[in-house]
Amino acid sequence: MVELFEKAEQCCGCTACLNICPKQAISMLEDQKGFLYPKIDGSKCVECGLCQKVCPFKVDGLAGGKFSKIAYAVKNKDNTERAQSSSGAVFIEVAKAVLGSDGVVYGVRLDDVHRAMHDRASSIESARKFQGSKYVQSYKGSIFQEIKRDLKAGNTVLFTGTPCEVAGLKRFLGVPYDNLVTVDIICHGTPSPGSFDDHIRALEKKYSSKISKISFRNKQYGWRNQELWIKFNNGEIYHNPIWEDEYYRLFTGNYLLRDSCYSCPFASMNRPGDITIGDFWNINNVKPDFEDKLGVSSIIVNTEKGQDLITEILTSFEYFEVSLDECTQRNLQAPSPKPDDFDSFRADWEQHGLDYCRKKYASMGFGERIRRTLSPVKKRVMKVIKRGI
Repeated sequence: MVELFEKAEQCCGCTACLNICPKQAISMLEDQKGFLYPKIDGSKCVECGLCQKVCPFKVDGLAGGKFSKIAYAVKNKDNTERAQSSSGAVFIEVAKAVLGSDGVVYGVRLDDVHRAMHDRASSIESARKFQGSKYVQSYKGSIFQEIKRDLKAGNTVLFTGTPCEVAGLKRFLGVPYDNLVTVDIICHGTPSPGSFDDHIRALEKKYSSKISKISFRNKQYGWRNQELWIKFNNGEIYHNPIWEDEYYRLFTGNYLLRDSCYSCPFASMNRPGDITIGDFWNINNVKPDFEDKLGVSSIIVNTEKGQDLITEILTSFEYFEVSLDECTQRNLQAPSPKPDDFDSFRADWEQHGLDYCRKKYASMGFGERIRRTLSPVKKRVMKVIKRGI
């Protein structure tokens, strides 16, 4: 029987294999950490090999071509749009352009039980559910097949996702479609759906209420001071910054990522999408006066098709062209590394559960807590001193 992979790190969970199987012999099964992996039903498999041929980790899934990349620093002129987005609000303008030409948009939303899932939108109201970051791997199901039906029907399609998802879609389709536009995000790595579900269920227990709304990147204190913001049905609000929320601490510490993320072949400037978007973290070194509380995005244009679309929407932004070096960041150079104590963390997770790991690996130490508390005070004092000078 066909073997899809030998080790977990050889599968990114893009679902291209599930979608291509002509006998529906592949299903996605959840492991202990909540990640989905393909499993072949030997009684249905005819060993056609299509599942292996579409795997983006086995074949080249990059955009390719001779196009010279162009990069921009941008921020949407509409501050309301930026307030609802992770940084400069690029996605929503791309979506408006595609929907405005009677197209459809595929992106990630949270469902009623706060599971991240890829979905289809044919209106701007529906597409708004895709705005903002979702720091958890999405459920995709047979979404690639739905995209193919839209493309064959002549609809312009926008697909947004992680680079491995974009590469998986392109490999599944097999041939280029002029009416497909792909946008990949600069990805730190995909956290486990199981770990996120465990975290929010623990919060529901703590607040004695179900969750009604989640924002992964609340901007109340600025786009750099990322916060997990959660509203409960009883009216209570939970909000904690990235350095204090235990889920965020495990995520940014690289403990919760899928095994394939640590060897991701797409963590470079060679991208699979027509357009790459992300936070422009380096803007304060490039043009400090361009930055404000609501954030700045980087756009990297990888194909002529991508440039045509970006040219169409640039009037919606304040922007300037930058070099690739100026907009680069860690995950455009290399995958996120495993922490030194990663093996111990995984062993503890399997033996004791995630609640135990949150306390052991994500709790803020006394020294860090003091430093975090004093840092804002120090900044205010320095501002007072500067005004006095």
